Amino acid sequence: MAVSYGATFPVLVLLLSIVFTGYLERWRSKMPWSVQWIPGLSRGVSTRAALRVLVVSLCVLITLLMAALNFVFIPGNNCTSISTNRTELEALKLYTVPYYLYCCLLAMLGVVVFVRTCMSVKALLLTLAVVVYLVLFLYIYAPRSNCLVDLLYNGTKPGVLKEPKIMAGVWLFMFYSICLILTRQDELGCRVEFLLEHCFQSEREEMETMENVNKLLLQNVLPLHVACFFMGKTIRNQDLYSTSCDCVCVMFASVPQFKEFYSESSANRDGLECLRFLNEIISDFDELLSKPKFSSVEKIKTIGSTYMAAAGLNKTASGEERKETEMSYSHVRCMLEFAIALMGKLELINTHSFNSFKLRIGINHGPVIAGVIGALKPQYDIWGNSVNVASRMDSTGVLDKIQVTEETAQVVQSLGYSVTLRGVVNVKGKGELTTYFINTD
Repeated sequence: MAVSYGATFPVLVLLLSIVFTGYLERWRSKMPWSVQWIPGLSRGVSTRAALRVLVVSLCVLITLLMAALNFVFIPGNNCTSISTNRTELEALKLYTVPYYLYCCLLAMLGVVVFVRTCMSVKALLLTLAVVVYLVLFLYIYAPRSNCLVDLLYNGTKPGVLKEPKIMAGVWLFMFYSICLILTRQDELGCRVEFLLEHCFQSEREEMETMENVNKLLLQNVLPLHVACFFMGKTIRNQDLYSTSCDCVCVMFASVPQFKEFYSESSANRDGLECLRFLNEIISDFDELLSKPKFSSVEKIKTIGSTYMAAAGLNKTASGEERKETEMSYSHVRCMLEFAIALMGKLELINTHSFNSFKLRIGINHGPVIAGVIGALKPQYDIWGNSVNVASRMDSTGVLDKIQVTEETAQVVQSLGYSVTLRGVVNVKGKGELTTYFINTD
């Protein structure tokens, strides 16, 4: 047995090495050019069903064949002619005949337990092996079994359970039946495992899709840097997200004429068409936020027909870099350009809808506190005196004008914009303030 399996061991190693060459894929770039094809053998076999079945069949056939190969070469074909000479019969070592049967049974069991392939292939190979084994033990080499009986029982006829040929057939049939049952059970187990894995994979993909959708929804509700704070965390009701910003530019842009435009009548379906038109305006304003040059602008909320936004909230730079950014007032410039873009967008909407809406915009800059209120339904907002003053710049402003405070006007002039003095305006809660209009021409 050792000789037969030893002779076929290199062949088995060669066949099995094809499977394990896939583990060399990570070192493929470090291999010489002439041998870089070796890691691709495993992938080539795994992606072709015919090659997989061929490799498995060769390994199984070698295992089944080697179990009975030495049985062909043991002496004893002419044992019936010397059956009367006990000494010569003992010299033939016929007692090894049952052990070859056991080797065949172990080979069949090994095929069932260790080979992972479909039931039809296993059943075909097992049927072929049983037929060959039965022919060998019951027909071609049956004289050796007869001589063994004569040697053990001195010519007397043994019982059925001690007859080598009969028991060989019984054992082979029993193992064949058991192997078919085990093969069927193994295939059922593999199918259930595959279906469960497929189900888990589908659920995992569904969970990942739902998680990505939730992330997108959260990023649409909250600014990106705030959404990253909440992702992957279990936020309790008492948890609070807030941050202080030293210099933020706040804008309020309202459409005062919309109040006169809105009416609940049967002609506009009880105001539904008016709200649809307002939604188109706000949606067009939101589209401007997707432009790269307005990346620092964050929409805070809409209050009726008033659009509130702020720039400078998502600064993540270090302290010195943040001071340089605030000194350059790039976020103020970005907010001014955004306000001018809003006015241009509304003019375009008027052209297509035959309306004459005008924006009234108020801008201010200064320190604010930004935070999220609520856990189940979070709402991002900003608070501070700068926000209140920006709101008053809008409410006391003029149509088609951008009104700013004196401090903001000085910053705007340093950025290259020209301003026009409006004068002193009585602002609720702030008294009299000197305000300016930004020239957008």
